[in-house]
Amino acid sequence: MQSLEHRTPKGEARLEALTATALEMFLNQGYEAVSLDELIARVGGSRRNIYSHFGGKEGLFIAAVTRMCEQLTAPIKSMKLPLSGDPAAALMLFGKAVLDAVLLPRTLNLTRLMIAESVRFPVLTQTLWRSGHEQPAIVLAEWIAHQQKKGVLRKGEPPLLLARQFLDLAVADAQLRALIDTPAAFNYGKSLKAAVDTFLRGQAADSTEIEAEKK
Repeated sequence: MQSLEHRTPKGEARLEALTATALEMFLNQGYEAVSLDELIARVGGSRRNIYSHFGGKEGLFIAAVTRMCEQLTAPIKSMKLPLSGDPAAALMLFGKAVLDAVLLPRTLNLTRLMIAESVRFPVLTQTLWRSGHEQPAIVLAEWIAHQQKKGVLRKGEPPLLLARQFLDLAVADAQLRALIDTPAAFNYGKSLKAAVDTFLRGQAADSTEIEAEKK
């Protein structure tokens, strides 16, 4: 594939349009149904260019999905959760940001697509897992570690494990309901609050731990 170093601004813009259009086609049509000829008819270029830059349809698919994963997680990775104040409010803020990303129609389409193509693209499925689930967990784990150090949350459990558990509580049910087109009556805000309450009931430091931390 062609080196990124040799791309001109015009060529970069063309590849950006190609990747973006390909992504929408993959999300809406599925991998098999997407035709490179149809893609070229929409954005221009040639099969030679696609094979030169991406190695073919499979490489283009991987590039397009990876790009979307990076875009989805960028706002969450840059979040600065408040280290003081009400921990429930911080968790609600974080949980809402994750749910907003996970429940986007395009994200749901991507999840369905990757489930369907998991056998064909196992490495890409792992990329989606790391971007879609593990990156938010890493961000939250840093906040949890700080709260443990302050004595707000119980010590003992690894912060990353706790972060994963919180995301399971906050996201899993809502995501599944959205994937199967659950009725709109489902209250995602109420579900998130229940997840926050459950997590804090299990992890809030008790009075003995708080007093020991003060000494």
